[in-house]
Amino acid sequence: MHSNKRNVSFLGAFIAGASSGGCSTVLFQPFDVVKTRLQENAAVSTVHRKGMLQIFSHIIQKEGPKTLWSGLVPSLWRCVPGVALYFTSLEVMKSAILSEEQQTLGPLQALAAGASARCIAGVVLMPFTVIKTRFESGQYRYRTVTEAFSSIYRLEGSRGLMTGLGATLARDVPFSAVYYAVYTLLKQHHPSGPTMGKSFSCGLAAGIIASVATHPADVIKTSMQLFPSRYQHRTREAVLSIYRRLGVRGFFSGLVPRLVRRTLVSALSWTVYDRVMQSFQVA
Repeated sequence: MHSNKRNVSFLGAFIAGASSGGCSTVLFQPFDVVKTRLQENAAVSTVHRKGMLQIFSHIIQKEGPKTLWSGLVPSLWRCVPGVALYFTSLEVMKSAILSEEQQTLGPLQALAAGASARCIAGVVLMPFTVIKTRFESGQYRYRTVTEAFSSIYRLEGSRGLMTGLGATLARDVPFSAVYYAVYTLLKQHHPSGPTMGKSFSCGLAAGIIASVATHPADVIKTSMQLFPSRYQHRTREAVLSIYRRLGVRGFFSGLVPRLVRRTLVSALSWTVYDRVMQSFQVA
């Protein structure tokens, strides 16, 4: 009986992750495109020339609204299985840690579980992260994900498909660790109320904290994936280059669109996750 319940829990986590990943990617892809353009500008300029609204306006006027969803296909390839894998891994870890006496994870357990689950998903889906970033930048003229994959592999080797892995994990692993720990803690101390409202408000607060804390790693990751030959796949070179040109503020290029997107995506994903898991009677 316990085994059947656990299997249903894993199935619920996979469905919740896949559905929330797909919905949030389609809804908030424009913010990711704008964030990438802002960080691309920071990687080649010594001054911040444009803000988020200016980038939005420029893309719509010069390239058309459709461009705001450039990179959507690789984003879906990355996010749908990625979020599903993340939630399923998290559920597996929770089932291994929790017992009949312990119904919720402690803060350190939540940190470890969130970090481990994100590390698994991040490594497995890293090639799609590289392809997504290049589609969004507008610099690379790939027509399909398959063409992008084969082109990168042919010109840069397997290493090219894993460009920025260290920076990506430095961004995503702490984000998920901090997010899940804060989210779990806030839900435990949040006044009782509607479940969906509770999940969404806790998700927003956790998303803001985790996004700001991990944004410098996101800037480094984007720079390495857009200009691999400049940095020779070395994280240290990317860090020094950004700092020399823009100082500390360079590490926060594109913060606003990422803050909007990541916070709303995370809040939506966890609200859907909680709702689906409740429907499977394992929440």
